Amino acid sequence: MVEVNSKQQMIENIEVLDTYIYQNCDPEREFALDLIKRGICFVTVFNNGDYRFYPSRFLGYRKNDMDAHLNNWNKDGKETNPVISKIIGITPSYDLELENEYRKYCERLGFVAWNKGAFGIQRKFWRLEIN
Repeated sequence: MVEVNSKQQMIENIEVLDTYIYQNCDPEREFALDLIKRGICFVTVFNNGDYRFYPSRFLGYRKNDMDAHLNNWNKDGKETNPVISKIIGITPSYDLELENEYRKYCERLGFVAWNKGAFGIQRKFWRLEIN
């Protein structure tokens, strides 16, 4: 799969994940929740008074969806994180405020956040402004 090269391409993937989460249809919703549970690096969006969190390994590939993601055997944050950092203009970093908001987001989605991301790695965040 090809990495994103614009904010708009990331927004399109955000819309895909939001559809999976908020239309409450499985297996798509469970797939999206699993990405959020296991994620390490997240693009964070503040919208309508709430934070939402989107895993970089999903957002970082163009025109991503559940089938494409599950069949992408080479997906890797080492590929997606640099392109997302270039688009947003900063590298992801730990942020206590966003960590706490991530935990609240997980509770709103119906599960308790793990203490750390997959492999015991501390979560990192970017903030993305969407107008």
